[in-house]
Parts: sequence; C-alpha cells; structure tokens
Amino acid sequence: MSNIGLDLGTHSIKVVELKQTNSSPLITNFAVFESEKLLLDLNVPEKLDFYISKLRDYFSTVSFNSSDVNLTIPDSEVFLSVREFPKMSVPDLRNHINLQAQEIFPENINSLSYDLRILEEEKDGNIEVLIIAAKKLRIEQYIDILKRCDLTPMVIESRCISNSRMIDNYDKNKAIMILDFGFNSSMIQISSEKVPRFVKNVPIGSSTFNRTLVQNLNLSLIQAEEYKKVYGMDPSVGDGKIYEYLKPLADSFILDIKRSIVYFIEKHKHMELTKIYLTGGLSKMPSFREYFAKNLNYQVEIFDLFNKVKVSSDLNKYENELKAISPVIVTATGAAGVNILWVN
Repeated sequence: MSNIGLDLGTHSIKVVELKQTNSSPLITNFAVFESEKLLLDLNVPEKLDFYISKLRDYFSTVSFNSSDVNLTIPDSEVFLSVREFPKMSVPDLRNHINLQAQEIFPENINSLSYDLRILEEEKDGNIEVLIIAAKKLRIEQYIDILKRCDLTPMVIESRCISNSRMIDNYDKNKAIMILDFGFNSSMIQISSEKVPRFVKNVPIGSSTFNRTLVQNLNLSLIQAEEYKKVYGMDPSVGDGKIYEYLKPLADSFILDIKRSIVYFIEKHKHMELTKIYLTGGLSKMPSFREYFAKNLNYQVEIFDLFNKVKVSSDLNKYENELKAISPVIVTATGAAGVNILWVN
C-alpha cells in the first residue's frame, strides 16, 4: 500500500508516491513539472483550465499506483493559531472555540472549516491548542481541481503540516525552523514535536530574486534564472554584482526571521531553537545557505530528504535528478506520509 502526496505550486506540480516498509518510507515514484506558462490562479478560469490539463496529463502519463492523493494547500490560504484554553475535553473545547469564534478567527466561522490539536498541558493546568482553519470555498475549489483530473482527495492539509511531519524532533523543549522558499512568497515556520507552533508568510520568493536581476541588469527572466543559479549569493564571482543586487532581498528576509525568532522565544520561553532547515527552489542557490548561517548565528542546513526516506531501486537511474530536486519535493513527500484528515 502506498500514499501519494500532491503539492500544487503557483508554477509547478510536485507529486511523490511513498510506500511504508519495515525499515523506512520508500519513494517509489515521483513527478515534477515547472513552467512559467503554468499558473495556478483560482480566479482566472482559462489559467486554471490550463493548469488542470497539465495536472491531468501528468497523472495519465506517469504510472502512479492510485488516483487517491493527499493534497497540500498554500499556507497563505490557511489560518493557524496556537492558543491557551482551560483544560477540557475535545467536544467541550470545540464548543468553547465556537462561542469565541469572533475573537479567534479572522472571518465568520460559518465560512471556515477548522480542526484542532491539543499540544500540551501547561503548568497552570491550561492546555495549549493548535487551531488550523481554511475557507470552505477554497477547499471546495481544490477538491474540484482534483475531481476534474479524476483524482480523489484523501487528505487536505497545509504545507506547514506536511513539512513538520518530515522533521524528527520529539523534544518538547526544542524547536526547529523551516524556511520554505516558494515562487512568489516564502514561509517561516517553527515546529516542535512535528507540530507547527509559528507560521509567517513572507512576500519574497524565487520570482522576486529574478525580477530584481531583470530590472537591474536588463536580463530576460530566463537569463535571470540562470544568473541566479550560477552566481547566487557568492560575492567573489561576477564582480560581485549579482550578490549586491540580491543582498537587500536576503537581508529583508533575514530581518523577518530574526523578528520571528524573538517573538517565538518570548512566547515559548521553555523552548530552544536548535536548527534552521531550508527547503524549496532557492535553498540550493550558491552561497545562500552560508549567507543565512552567517547572519543568523544558527546552524542552517538544506534539508536532506534522504535522511528521512529511501528511494526504490527501480528509481536508481533517476538518482541525480532526485538529488537535484529534493529540496522542492519535501512538502509532497510529507503529504504522502499521512492518513489523517484535518479538514471537517
């Protein structure tokens, strides 16, 4: 029995099929499609139709073992909050949250689907609760996308949940940060015991870096992408020009990270942030990791997917390709590793 994780990006489709074995989870199949022509926009029918056609083509040409998928949705579409409540049963807690919904949720609770998880009991007898909500309309739109591709959603969850599942951290006094770099935006996430405790969306992504190079060097988007991949954040190459143009963006992101760390530690004084992982396409940009490590004074690593999962021998011929794309399939792999439905 295998599970399929599906990560729908703005300009990409990532699919990972994962099989549980006695030793460790095993990647048995995968597919990644990235294109500027691809645009996931739920509000533009013609763009959405093209995106769906490509998704349908992928599942018809790649031999996945099932049409059942676990889907991640962007964290920009999700409301996440960690709150403290008096100790009570889950049914009573739901009633309590429903009564206080106006103070908790940014929108009318009737338009939302939400789930909760009790994280831990505080010393004063209160409980810390993770609340995750998404618009019912958005969930229905994502479900419709899958149905139009003859796919069945088994799980729908946020990216931060999928990413947290990949992190081996069971110590309630320690936390790990994940910097998940997307196309238009990125996510700062702090998790403990495989559960997100803090999530913040940052409007800086791979396209932001590309546009900066286009504007300053009069390049095409394709050229900007190549410059970024070759030179990155290395000040010693290309006369340091690429570095100088990209540095302000990296510094802005780092400032957001520092503020997030201060906020998190102030709120969770008993926790220690021990490590920062990078995922997503930008994470492999030359000298990017080193720049973040130097300016954050934390251990910063590109997340090694293959410390967590193994690869089927049938995929040996794709070893180099898998290594190259591993940072961008972390979320899809995390989604493939669960059978717990969080939406109502």
